[in-house]
Amino acid sequence: MIEIKPNLQHRSNSPYSGKALKPVKVLWQGTHVCVVSESPDGDEIIEELRIGHAAKTPYQIDLAKGATFSGDKYAEELLAKPLLKSLKNPQPDKLEISQEIFKSYQRVIVLNCIDYLYGHSLLKLLNAQRHLESNPDLGVIVIVQKFLRWMVPEGVAEIWTVKIKLKNGQDYYPSFAEFVEKQSQRFEEIYVSEAYSHPSKFDISKFTRVPKHSFDDRAAIKISFVWREDRLLVNNFLFRVLRKLNLLEIALAIQNWKVQQLFEKIRSKLPEAQFAVAGLGTKTKFPKWIEDCRVERFNEQTEKETCQIYSESRLVIGLHGSNMLLPSGLAGMTLDLIETRWGNFAQDVLYQETNPRLASFRYRYLPSQVSADILANIAAQMIETQADFYFHMTADE
Repeated sequence: MIEIKPNLQHRSNSPYSGKALKPVKVLWQGTHVCVVSESPDGDEIIEELRIGHAAKTPYQIDLAKGATFSGDKYAEELLAKPLLKSLKNPQPDKLEISQEIFKSYQRVIVLNCIDYLYGHSLLKLLNAQRHLESNPDLGVIVIVQKFLRWMVPEGVAEIWTVKIKLKNGQDYYPSFAEFVEKQSQRFEEIYVSEAYSHPSKFDISKFTRVPKHSFDDRAAIKISFVWREDRLLVNNFLFRVLRKLNLLEIALAIQNWKVQQLFEKIRSKLPEAQFAVAGLGTKTKFPKWIEDCRVERFNEQTEKETCQIYSESRLVIGLHGSNMLLPSGLAGMTLDLIETRWGNFAQDVLYQETNPRLASFRYRYLPSQVSADILANIAAQMIETQADFYFHMTADE
């Protein structure tokens, strides 16, 4: 936690002179929780608190001069420049913000989950459990966009729901900053959560209210494919060409055929298995033996129903991305298919296993170009050998 009231716990130096900066106030930009500091030379420097992705890659901004400072290319391109652009172009809209107060506290932790990427928002929210368990004397205030409100866990002191669309998640809304500054006057002590980008201490069922998959359940084995229509199980070059030519229907048809082919090969090895497709997008059709659980758009009800499908799945298969977070957290096992994003390895999987050997069995990563025969063989082996593997690997526990 980082204290911002009554003391602003932030220290840094001027990017120009190297002299110590004097923190003056907190600026609630939206996605970023920033500190405005003054230098002995009269410059005003803005920098993000050491939270989220800025914890490892700090950066600074001189708004008056339009300058950014960072020793890291990632921070420069994905954090500093977008923040500078947003501050130079404040949005005049008065945001709709709903405030739910469940219990009053004078000492609070604020967990800001606003972001422009779904996965980032969800991963930030998972930090809530750690604060609820480790800091019971402090009230936890969660700030979320409307789409994530349903997943806020029980036990928090307050929920502030901000009506910002994901695509606008990087924008600066002065009305949001004013709201938080006004609410901050109610508290004697305020801390900001580090909002770790990949927290490890959480139980996803506390957020979804859907139980995780049970390997003890002897119901029919279900295997699900996680569908999306903006990143496909199709050669990346071919996908870009078809999209440019406005022929995405062809790419979607190819993905549909590949999923059917994969399921056919798995079914030949596991005749008793059931199959489902879940996720976002309904532009193609599947045969009746594949349960089609896809939706045109997500809302609270459809997300809960989709989470139930993942929970019932002994195995989920899907293309790497934030679409794999909830499936991997709820299903029994996961096959994560990666084409080029190997630098983001494991970032889209919610590990619910602490035993390293069992984790390596349950969560597997393969090139998306792997043949359907190999993929089907691996999937079948995971399901057929899971019980024996668990027995032998945990015999001395």
